[in-house]
Amino acid sequence: LTQRSGFPVFQTYVSANHIRKKEDASSAHNLSEADRKLILELAADPNIGKRIIASIAPSIYGHEHVKMSLAMALFGAVPKNVDDKHRIRGDVNVLILGDPGTAKSQMLKYAEATAPRAVYSAGKGASAVGLTANVHKDPI
Repeated sequence: LTQRSGFPVFQTYVSANHIRKKEDASSAHNLSEADRKLILELAADPNIGKRIIASIAPSIYGHEHVKMSLAMALFGAVPKNVDDKHRIRGDVNVLILGDPGTAKSQMLKYAEATAPRAVYSAGKGASAVGLTANVHKDPI
């Protein structure tokens, strides 16, 4: 039990005799030559950004800025190591705030279903450690 919350705290323990990495079906070395050719053709398209945005949650009209942020989160960024002192992760996190009924959850669920490592959190689960947001009204 933790003294602060009184809830039991469990540790994860795994005992194994042998571990084998499962083949990643989405990895680059599993691409066929036709897939590589298609990817290079899409990369040469000057409107590829607009096509990607249009392909994210296509049943939801508008919200291009939200869809662009989801695309950036799905593709990620390049990790950087500044002067070999400070490492910046390439993960992109997205927080969507808005009025009820503006398809926020549907777009996030679409992104979660698309990306294998995506984590969707909304409502009470969003108040867990590391997912808490705070908004202050500007006094001006």
